[in-house]
Amino acid sequence: MALALALLLTFAALARPLGPGGPPWLKLVTTLGLGLGVAGSALLTSLKGRGQAEMLAFYAFLTLAVDGIGQVIGPDGWPGWPLMALFLASVAVAESLPLALGVAALASLLAVGEAAVTGFAAWKPAFAASLGYAALVLAVNRALVGEKRRLSQTLSELAKLRYGIDQLEDEGARAVRPNTPAHALKQVTEEGRRSRQLDRAAELDEALRRIVGVARTALQAHGVLYFDVDRTHDSAYLRAHDGPPTLVVPDVRLPLASDPFAFVLDRNTAFYATDFKRLLWALPYYRGEVKVGSLLAVPVRTGDVIAGVLVADRLEIQSFTGGEPDMLAAFATLAADAILQARASLSREEADVEFKAVYPLSQKLATLSREPEVRDLLLRSAKNLIALSGASVVITDDLLSRYVVTESFGWMADYQRREVGLSEKTWAAWVLRSAEDPYLLDDLAGHDQRMPVLVLDEAGGRAESLLTVPLRARNRTLGALVLSGRRGAFDSASQRVLAILANQAAATLSLIRDKERQTELAVRDGLTGLYNRRAFNELLTQAVAREDRQGGHFGLLLLDLDHFKKLNDTYGHPAGDAALKSAAEVLKRHLRKGDLAARYGGEEFVAILPASDETGATHLAERVREAVQANRLVFEGAKMHVTASFGLAVWPRDAKDAEGLLAAADRALYAAKQAGRNRVVAASALVTPAALSPP
Repeated sequence: MALALALLLTFAALARPLGPGGPPWLKLVTTLGLGLGVAGSALLTSLKGRGQAEMLAFYAFLTLAVDGIGQVIGPDGWPGWPLMALFLASVAVAESLPLALGVAALASLLAVGEAAVTGFAAWKPAFAASLGYAALVLAVNRALVGEKRRLSQTLSELAKLRYGIDQLEDEGARAVRPNTPAHALKQVTEEGRRSRQLDRAAELDEALRRIVGVARTALQAHGVLYFDVDRTHDSAYLRAHDGPPTLVVPDVRLPLASDPFAFVLDRNTAFYATDFKRLLWALPYYRGEVKVGSLLAVPVRTGDVIAGVLVADRLEIQSFTGGEPDMLAAFATLAADAILQARASLSREEADVEFKAVYPLSQKLATLSREPEVRDLLLRSAKNLIALSGASVVITDDLLSRYVVTESFGWMADYQRREVGLSEKTWAAWVLRSAEDPYLLDDLAGHDQRMPVLVLDEAGGRAESLLTVPLRARNRTLGALVLSGRRGAFDSASQRVLAILANQAAATLSLIRDKERQTELAVRDGLTGLYNRRAFNELLTQAVAREDRQGGHFGLLLLDLDHFKKLNDTYGHPAGDAALKSAAEVLKRHLRKGDLAARYGGEEFVAILPASDETGATHLAERVREAVQANRLVFEGAKMHVTASFGLAVWPRDAKDAEGLLAAADRALYAAKQAGRNRVVAASALVTPAALSPP
């Protein structure tokens, strides 16, 4: 129906009804007919699909509509042929050549009709348009075919490279200077790995070509071809061949469901066919019909997996008899050995690259003595290895109750120095609680469990892919390296290198902490945890030198537990130790940040109070004295009442050196004892008896 209406309007268009001489009613009817025809044929095409009649009608109506526009604008001096040329070019791009030529023929007919109305006075433009329309369609079509061929060849080359690289896989953006750790890390990335795979794939291609060439000569075959089996894409890819060069279709890809591949893969055995024209005369890897009489296909096994299929054919029927199948199977074994050797070579090269990347960093880690240096090196190594959107090193506390976001990069730097409880629902907390190996979430947004990465109030959607590498040493989790990047950023090689670096960084952190603990034990009192006397003497010397340089002052507080010998004699030495520990805890609670306390010996304690004058130091000493007095110490059911006496001196008013300052504080302490104990006495007040009165 639509096609008939289009034919009717075509005959009407030859009379140029939309031209200047046509009556208005005819112009209206023609315009309505064209509009309804275009809309109706488009609707029919969409409802019924791309049927031939519907498509012809649709393009006929469009051609008539474009011609109608030309009739309307022509009298004003605007030619209609450029619009028609654009329309025909678009049809040539979108549709097949026969359909485009049909539309061009209709456009030419309408151009002839335009000339006929004027008595063929303008026959030359009509003739030129007719030839030009056809030539335009042919030119656009040929150009499109050429571009498609070029694209097909490019895709074929890409497929060849991809299949070559895939066979090497075992079944199952910053510029850096060469010969540096950063350059070595760069070689581990997917870019460097892909380059090495391409090199090994090219070597494997050459080896396979030699094998099929020798096999063809030995078997006197018409052609020998090796196909890679690609189960991911369910296809067999022609990787190497030796046969008539004009007949073989290079880089062809065939479905695994077709024979001989389906037979070989399903039954894990060789396939043989002879005098089977329907199959052998229409082999898809040959151009056109080749009258193959016999075909033999054998599996190429790498271990328990069929990695490829080796195919040989002859033009004679009843061929490949006797020992020839075993000979082809031997060549298949050679192909399998070539594949395995290429894999082993690539594996050795990957291991060598990873070793070269890790070794200098391991040497550097061994020289570091501070935790921030270790964390910074670990973070910089990760940045050199992978293109990251964010990175952070999180460190747990000794009680494994929380973690701190330390050195950070990218969006994670917004949360540096934040503390988060290990019981919170974040990915970092989950890894620190549960994981012992690197944990990868390549599609973080698509994971069933929705959690923030570092902190509870972080903005969502800032990480596509997440890799967390625990820092473990001696069966203890010290922290984790938390990295985010684009999807697919964390390949297996990068994960292996990061895991090695993380383990070595964790070992270095553990060693640094052990050294710090040993240092602490050397300068700390074992009973109270305060500095010991030797460490205090060094701290006091440093304080004098510092304040002398800066022109400042500081206070020195010396305190002694009252009647301590009597307490020991009454309750025993364990009770005395409990009293000392309790007094040390009271002292630590009341001192300011920056104040330094030490056990000076026996029941004596001392504290350095930076930037304190006598008034401030006296107030602090009174608070400590009152807290010691108020503290109710119970030991094995016995209630012990403990008090302390305090002597106070200020540098440089009371002495100019460390020894003199200690002597002044000691004299003040002696005065406090003599005045009745449980009081604070300043060295400057020793000359006034009022200073010795009870509080």
